[in-house]
Amino acid sequence: MPATAAAAKFAPVKESPSAEWEVRPGGMVVQTPHAAAAAASAAVAVPPVPNIRVKVKHGAARLDVYISAQASFGELKKTLSAKTGLHPLDMKLIYKDRLRPSTAFLDVAGVKDKSTVVLEEDPTARAKRLLEMRKANTMEKAAKSVSAIALEVDRLASKVSALEAIAKNGGRVVDDDVNSLTESLMNELVKLDAIAGDGDSKSDRRLLIKRVQKFVETLDSIKLKNKNYSTMPITIEQLHKQEHQNERSSQHPMLPKTDLQQSPSPFQKPQAPVVMTMDWEKFDSLSTPSASSTTVTAATSSAPPTPNASLNWELF
Repeated sequence: MPATAAAAKFAPVKESPSAEWEVRPGGMVVQTPHAAAAAASAAVAVPPVPNIRVKVKHGAARLDVYISAQASFGELKKTLSAKTGLHPLDMKLIYKDRLRPSTAFLDVAGVKDKSTVVLEEDPTARAKRLLEMRKANTMEKAAKSVSAIALEVDRLASKVSALEAIAKNGGRVVDDDVNSLTESLMNELVKLDAIAGDGDSKSDRRLLIKRVQKFVETLDSIKLKNKNYSTMPITIEQLHKQEHQNERSSQHPMLPKTDLQQSPSPFQKPQAPVVMTMDWEKFDSLSTPSASSTTVTAATSSAPPTPNASLNWELF
């Protein structure tokens, strides 16, 4: 074979200065993939998208807008919103006597440089947008109102729990406390009924109404139990004071008991009074005082009731 033919058959490959090569397991030397992709992207350069001037007709006004040729009509609405003050959702763009949606592209619709687009305001879309805004504002206001009422109900719930604890321990509460709490809870119910809202605020309002009604029922049962007790009523302040004194006596057992500690517990059930009659006999002439009949009435909570007990005294 001639040397010229062999040279032509095995011509050397021209390498680019940035080419990278690697050896495969079979011994083949190939160019790396990322180097090949970089070389291909460098060979085929993407030209930049040019901007076009769109003439917009809005009533008697004429506007010139510079925008990308591949932009959408929605992007054109946003650009016009900054110049006209209209909301993009309230706009209608008409090109070649056809209403163009916001998702359509200018180049696909045939809009070119110096093309004319008509801008009109859509009253239906404006009314719909305003209704949605009003609905959103109403829902937000309702959510804030329900949250504020929930905080007030939590504050009243602590007082209801305190009164319920007194009633469960056998005590009697003041009717004025029960009536004031019931009135406060009913006022919160009136506020909840005046709230109008949909969505999450509506469900939260319904749950809060059920909770308030449960508290009112609890207060009604407490008020009904008060009629069955003959002891003195106990207020919430007295309950807290009694608990404080009990904690103090448990921490300091050597301290003298106060009147509140010596008094019987307000939660003890009343016991029947014990009547004791003592008939004194007469002493002989050596005793100076004369005997007299005395009736002593004492109420004790520790001794069992012994009505009409008589004590006979012996003579000295």
